Amino acid sequence: MIFQKLSQVFAADIELPIGEMATKNNFFGYTCIGHLVSNLVAAAFIVAGIAFFVYLVMGGIQWLTSGGDKGKIESSQKMISAALIGLAIVASSYAVYMIVLTFFGINLDALCTDNPLGN
Repeated sequence: MIFQKLSQVFAADIELPIGEMATKNNFFGYTCIGHLVSNLVAAAFIVAGIAFFVYLVMGGIQWLTSGGDKGKIESSQKMISAALIGLAIVASSYAVYMIVLTFFGINLDALCTDNPLGN
């Protein structure tokens, strides 16, 4: 009796064309790869900024709750300096990203239009 019900459950003959809609001129819902790259880079910078803030706050809280212990104070100072160094790395990588786009004349918004070079 159980096998009869299981065979009825698995007996569906429906074909779904999943790959057709997902890959036809479509990158995860984007019709242009430039928009996808631009949004991925923006999301990465947002995640890095949030991580910096969380790491900085954790270092500050650890410093405040150290109770004068030298080891905990040094650990929290290292955490705060690591957060600031990470922020400097993220800021410099954003600057390099913008310089490369400007230097090569890449406009990610106009990349998939009829006139991608803007001439």
